[in-house]
Parts: sequence; structure tokens; C-alpha cells
Amino acid sequence: MEYSATFARHFSRLVSLLVYDAENVEAQKMALRAVVAIGRQGPVRLAVREGRLYADDELMPGVLPGVREVADRMTTGALREILFDSECAAADVLGVARLLGGPQRDRADLGSAFDALATKTIRAMLAPPAVRAAEEAPAAAVVADAPQPERAPEPVVEAAPEETAGVPGLVAQDSSAMFYQFSSIGTVKESPEALLERLRATTNLAETVRLLDDVVTLAETAAREGKAEAVGELLHGVVAREGEVAESEVRRAYVMALRRMSKPLLLRVVATLLLRVPDRIEDYVAVLVRMGQDGAEALIDQLTQAQTAVDRQVLFDVLRRVDAAVPALVHMLGDARWFVARNAADLLAEMKAVGAESALVAQLHHADDRVRRSATNALMQLGTESARQAVRLAVRDAAPQVRMQAAFAIAAHRDPQTATTLITAIDAEQDSDVQLAMLLALGRVGTAEAVERLVRAAEPERGFFKKKSTAFRVAAVQALAEAKSAGAQAALRALASDKEKEVRDTVARLSQSGRRA
Repeated sequence: MEYSATFARHFSRLVSLLVYDAENVEAQKMALRAVVAIGRQGPVRLAVREGRLYADDELMPGVLPGVREVADRMTTGALREILFDSECAAADVLGVARLLGGPQRDRADLGSAFDALATKTIRAMLAPPAVRAAEEAPAAAVVADAPQPERAPEPVVEAAPEETAGVPGLVAQDSSAMFYQFSSIGTVKESPEALLERLRATTNLAETVRLLDDVVTLAETAAREGKAEAVGELLHGVVAREGEVAESEVRRAYVMALRRMSKPLLLRVVATLLLRVPDRIEDYVAVLVRMGQDGAEALIDQLTQAQTAVDRQVLFDVLRRVDAAVPALVHMLGDARWFVARNAADLLAEMKAVGAESALVAQLHHADDRVRRSATNALMQLGTESARQAVRLAVRDAAPQVRMQAAFAIAAHRDPQTATTLITAIDAEQDSDVQLAMLLALGRVGTAEAVERLVRAAEPERGFFKKKSTAFRVAAVQALAEAKSAGAQAALRALASDKEKEVRDTVARLSQSGRRA
């Protein structure tokens, strides 16, 4: 009975998902639907012999997803056979799959667990103890691990309409895209062009599903073999055809195919083609945009590795066109690797991504000061008042470099609040280098209050004990020149005859530079 092998293949796939991809609930639902639909064609007996899985006496290839797991768990639990009635209930199928997909159990434990399920449409037969002991012998383990005999790929079984007419829902489920996930074993011999041509020519769901499966297989093979343009051709062909399909079930098959192809192995290859094949850049952009956040992450990965400024600009221009880029970068901000978070903040700064403001504010508390510096810069690029307020707070950061970055960042806005923030910070700053940087930032603000504070900083110390260093006074002179206001210019003229040579020389040099400008 040919349907038995197909049933076993889908059931094994369901168990494999429960074992290795427990969070992928959507794929598990689709696998369950497939099992139930095929099960309507008749009863199925799954049996284990010498560590191998049989479906109604037909050996199942061990390379199929989940086959070895089902065989191993049945052998360990001394479960000789599982008998599935026709029209087996979905709840019963899922219960048995979860039992086999959970922790491995011994004979008594598995038998009790099976009894506890109380399935009405599925029965199990435990192997006698003597049989179990023989199957656990070392020789049996060697047989179980031996190479499986070659077997031709098993096609998805399509029931003729007249065969399913009396079975409610079977045609609708059997003709859905749920079988798409179960790829056949083997390789695809057609070229990408020929395969895509056949895909464009058909509107039949079953044929579409089979061809899409071949496309996925061929794309993965091409990626592993370094055939980048073939990968780009195949992905773009599927994306383009998806937009032309009107029938919902056929369109769903395309959606599932693209979901399967939205993996780094393929998308990073497409991202490299943006630079390697510029004549088709729009095709590759369409693929990355369609793939959403996965496409954005592949593009970001390529952007961070760009070797030249020209390449970086090309990739950055494309990134701006990908709507999912900002969510992808926000996600990267949470990466444990500091350089990944820093790169994400830098890119968000270039994009002026206002939607990332709250995530960037959170990075002001990152453990690594390099990330905090980049977040500070990014927030100032956003230009919002709330972002500026967050950066004003960063002038009190524990790291000197972050305090410097924050000072220069907020100095871009010449307003009284910024001046007050910097003046307060200068008076409280203990690090001389940071203090000098804050003086220069205050000069860029240039308000009346800022100039007044700079004049006091540049004036010679009065009294017997000097507290101001010459470097401090010189920095204040430079900041006054930066302010360019009338009050600042008057202060510089007064300092031209200062007692300290370095101060006089700095004023002279700045005055000469101003005249040349």
C-alpha cells in the first residue's frame, strides 16, 4: 500500500519537529494535518525490526527526517508495532507523536504512558522481553547504523477525485500546501531556468508544490557549490511568481517555499550579488525586501563587511529601502557581542531611525562604553527632544569617552538648556581631558551664558594660589574663538596682552586664522 509509506514519512517528520524544533508550532500543525489526511486512505501499521522502521512491511529510508528517531524510541521502549486506524483522530496522532518525541522511555514506562493516552484510534503492541533483549544486543546496533539501501524518491501521493469523493475534507487537505514541507530525497537535475519556466507555466497546486520543493533543493545545492547567480535567479523567480498568483492555496505554497528559503545560507548569497551583478540589483533588492527581517539581517551582515566606501554606500542605499531594516537593527542592539550592538547603533544613526529611539536610550546603560558612545551619537542624529534629553544625562556617564561624546553631541543644539548642562558638568568634572573637551563643546553652543562661563575660564587666576592650568585657559580661549559672538571677540582682544605666553600665542594664532578666513 503506497499510502502507508507516505503516512510514515509525514508521521516521522512530525516526531522530528517535536524533538528538534519544538517551538515551530505552525510546522507541527501542518505535519499533523498531513498525517491525518493521508490516514483517511486506510489503516497503517508501523513496525520496528532490527532497529529499522517499516510501514506495512515497506522499509523506510533512515535518511528521511524523524525515521531514525521513531525507530530508536520504539526500540528503546520495546514498542513492536503501532497500529493506526483509518480516520485516526488528530488528537490521538499528536499524543503518540509527543510520546515518541519526548524523553526516551523503557518498556514499562512507555507501555504505561501509552495506556495513559487512552487513544481510541491508535493501538500499540509491546515486544516480548526476549525480543527486546535481542534487539538491544550490540549486533543489532551495528545493523541499525549500517548504510541504508538506496531508494528512489517517494512522491507525494495524489488521490484521484473519484477516490476521495466520499471522504469529507480529504481533497481540500491533500491539495493544500501542507505537503510542501516534506521534500523528497535526491537531487534536482534541471537548470534553474528550466525549473522556473515550468513553475511559471503551471497553476496546478500539486505540480506547483513539487516544483517549489525542487526549487528549494536546487537553491540550497547551488549555495553550497558556490553558484551565487543560480541562487539569485531561483529566489527572484519564486518572489516574482508569487506576486502573479491569484489562487489562495497556490499562493500559500509560495509563501511556505519562501519561508523555507529565508535562511542565511541563501540570503547572504543574494546580498553579495548586489555588488557582483549590479545590472540585476533591483531583482535582488526585491528578494531581500520580500524576505523581511531575514533579508535585512543578511544585508546588514554584508554591509558590515564592505571593503570600500563605494560598496558600503551601495549597500546602505539598499538598506534604506528595506522596511524590516530598523526592526532587524533593533534586534541586533540586544546582541551579547559588543561590536554587533555598536554596529547596529551606528547604522541606526545613519538611517536617523526615530522608531529605534527607546532601544537606543536603553543602550546608554550598556556595559561596554563603546556601545554607549555609539548610542549617544545615534540619539543625537534622531533630532528629537526626548533623545537630546537622554544624551544630556549621558554627560554624567562613568566612562570619560562617553562623557566627551555626549558633550560634543549636545553642543550641536545652541540653546540655554544645553549651555546649563555643560556648565554644570564642567564644574563637576574631575578628568582634565574631559573638562577641556566640555569647554570646546560649550564654545560651539555660543549662547550668552556659555560665553560668560568661557570668559571666566580664560581669565588669569586671581590670588596667590593658582587653580587653573595653562591648558585649561588655552582651551577656553579656543572655545571663545569657536563662539564667534561679539562678547567672545571682546574677551579675546583683552587676552591678547595676557601675562602667559601660551595664552597670548593662542589668541594671536586664532586671530590670524580668523582674518584669513
